Amino acid sequence: MGEFSAARAAYPKARGIWRDDERAGAVVKDEPVLIHCCTTPEDIQDLANLAELGRFCRRLGREAKQAEVGLMVGDEYFAIRQFEEV
Repeated sequence: MGEFSAARAAYPKARGIWRDDERAGAVVKDEPVLIHCCTTPEDIQDLANLAELGRFCRRLGREAKQAEVGLMVGDEYFAIRQFEEV
């Protein structure tokens, strides 16, 4: 992650809930970890950087056994749910 970000910070666990559709909509209490990463418009539009960011998010999802990794870029939210390498 540090290769394409000028600054980053990890925050203490938050408290949240999410609906698990695979378990009939069961509500699951969660303590998500938030990572804040700053970059430049040029760096976020660079295809090599985007590919590395995608690899990082997929690896994070696999290794942390997540159902979803959420990625915010500007004001857009990307839900990453398929963690196999492409």
